[in-house]
Amino acid sequence: MASKGASKGDEAKDKAEIKARDEEQEERDRRMRPRFRALIDEMLDQIRRVSREQDWTAEARLQAEADLERIMSQVRREATIRRRD
Repeated sequence: MASKGASKGDEAKDKAEIKARDEEQEERDRRMRPRFRALIDEMLDQIRRVSREQDWTAEARLQAEADLERIMSQVRREATIRRRD
């Protein structure tokens, strides 16, 4: 039974190390690709605004969809850019 506890502890430690490495990688990516991060932030802001909207006119909905499509297009384009740094 003691080995079970040790293996669970090891598993938890491994997960924590993986999470820490992932967070470090995300931070490096943010610093290296600020334009990409800015686009994602803009997209998330737009999604939050859209989700708070209660009464949609057809025109407002079309505009919101067009805005999100524009942002997503930019995100896709930026995501495919290979950095040569």
